[in-house]
Amino acid sequence: MRMRDLDERARAARSKAATLGDDIDLESFSNESPPHETITDIERLPEADRKRMLMAGIDTNRGHRSGSYLQKDGFPVFSSSLQEGLEIIPIREALEKYDWLHDYYWRLVPVDADKYTARAKLELQNGYLIRTLPGARITIPAQACMYIETDSFSQNVHNIVIAEEGSELHMITGCATAAHVSRGIHVGISEFYVKKNARLSFTMIHHWAKDVAVRPRSACIVEEGGLFLNNYISMKPVRSLQMSPITTLAGKGAVARFYSLLAGSPGSTLDVGGRILLQAEETRAEIISRSITYGGTI
Repeated sequence: MRMRDLDERARAARSKAATLGDDIDLESFSNESPPHETITDIERLPEADRKRMLMAGIDTNRGHRSGSYLQKDGFPVFSSSLQEGLEIIPIREALEKYDWLHDYYWRLVPVDADKYTARAKLELQNGYLIRTLPGARITIPAQACMYIETDSFSQNVHNIVIAEEGSELHMITGCATAAHVSRGIHVGISEFYVKKNARLSFTMIHHWAKDVAVRPRSACIVEEGGLFLNNYISMKPVRSLQMSPITTLAGKGAVARFYSLLAGSPGSTLDVGGRILLQAEETRAEIISRSITYGGTI
C-alpha cells in the first residue's frame, strides 16, 4: 500500500512539473541502454573504463577497498563485500530481500519534492544498499561507482547507506562517464542513516562529461553520539549541477560536517548548498566550501 502511495505522489509531482517548466528537459534523455553483463572480477574491467573510474576515486585493485559496487548505465554489473560486517547489495535486490528496508526507502527524501525525485521513483533503474552491521569497523573504504556509458542516457538511482549502532564506515563514491559520452543526466537519491554512536564518512568525487546534468537529492539523519562527515569534490567540467543535501542531528551529541571543493569551467552552472538541522542537545555542525571559477557560474 505504501509503495502505491509513493507512486501516486510521484506521478502528481511529475504532472505538476510539466506545467512549470525547467532548465532540464528530461524527455530529451533516454532510459534505454544496451544491456551490460555482470562481472565476477572488478580488476578485469576494460582498461579505458578503469582509467576513467580512477579519475573519480574508484580503485579497481580489490586489495585497496573493503567492498565495491559498480553500475553501468542502469545495470549493476558488480557488487562485493570483502569484509565481515559489511553488506553491499543492489537496491532492487535488497528491497526484495529485506522487508524492513521499506521503512527506510523514501523516508528522508520526499518522493514528490520535484520532477527529479519523481523520475527516480517511477523510472528507477537501480542503486545500492550499503550497510554496516552493529559494532562493525570498516576502516578500509568501501566504494561505489555510477558510470554512464551510453550517450544521452538518464541514469536514475536510489541509494541507502546505513551505519548501524556503534559501527564505522568510510565510503568513496565516484561518478563518471565513459570517454565517448558527451551528454547525459544523473538523477541520484541518497538516504543516509547514522545510528547511535556510529561514524560515517562519505566522499563523493564527480568526473562527468561537459554536457552532463547532475541532480543529486540526499538527506541524512544522525542519532545520539553519531558522526556524519560529507565531502563533495567536483573539479572537472559539467554542464549543470544542482544539490542541497540536508542532515538532521536528531540525537544528543550528534555531529555533522560538510566540506565541498568546486571548480566552475566555462559554460557550467554549479548550484550547491547544504543544510544541517541541530534538533537535539549538544549537537555540532560545520559547513565549509571552497570554490573557484574560470568561466562557470557557482
